[in-house]
Amino acid sequence: MASLVLSLDGELIREFEITKPRITIGRRPYNDVPIDNLAVSGEHAAIVQIGNDLILEDGGSTNGTLLNGASVEKQLLKDGDVIEIGKYHLRFFAGKTIGAQPDFEKTMLIRSPFAGKQLGQADAPPTAEGASPLDAPTNLDPFPTTFSPEIKTHHAPEPLMAQAAHVAAATPPHVLHYALKVLNGKQSGVEIPLTKPLTSIGKRNVQVAMITRRPHGFFLNHVQGDKFPIVNGATLNERPCPLNPDDVIELAGVRMEFLAK
Repeated sequence: MASLVLSLDGELIREFEITKPRITIGRRPYNDVPIDNLAVSGEHAAIVQIGNDLILEDGGSTNGTLLNGASVEKQLLKDGDVIEIGKYHLRFFAGKTIGAQPDFEKTMLIRSPFAGKQLGQADAPPTAEGASPLDAPTNLDPFPTTFSPEIKTHHAPEPLMAQAAHVAAATPPHVLHYALKVLNGKQSGVEIPLTKPLTSIGKRNVQVAMITRRPHGFFLNHVQGDKFPIVNGATLNERPCPLNPDDVIELAGVRMEFLAK
């Protein structure tokens, strides 16, 4: 399933799965992706499914919407794209779209849900009720070590559902504890419990990855840095990689083992 990962200044905040044909992003708490910040318009942008594609649409916002650094009004989303709204970043991870349909049905773009709104129109101040869940970023565990060797190839992964099946088959029954065990460096032997839905690892502004806990297992995602994480000697790409017990992750010069016990 496609998803958006929200971050601020390198701090991972939350993952939002795209479970509807249309989701909204904005300051008001009723949005599917609420961002409680005055630089964000009440209904800042939307993501709309057209056939098998997902389209990002700016909602006539005051401060605009950037996609991979460029201002956009309506643009097709690709795996790994980064949406910028104010100081917040939303990384898009592609997956199977809801009710995906054959390409021949994708004959035209639907009318923008914001068509009646003037560009640059100011939004009403945020309502007092409803707090945004953006005040509890996950921990970033810094590893002050050197870079690993330069990565030149990105291997294409298996389909995500097939990968998830491998995870389920490899995970022992009655597992009560998941963690990362550091295998080298000053923190060798330290275990990092994986108790949160999102856990960020690495060294900020150098190389950062995120481990997400989903109903069908744990997945590793590249978030920041020119070099991609390595799992069991294979370099990842921008798609989520499922983690199996005893997998070894290499990130920012640190080797970690994924534990399930």
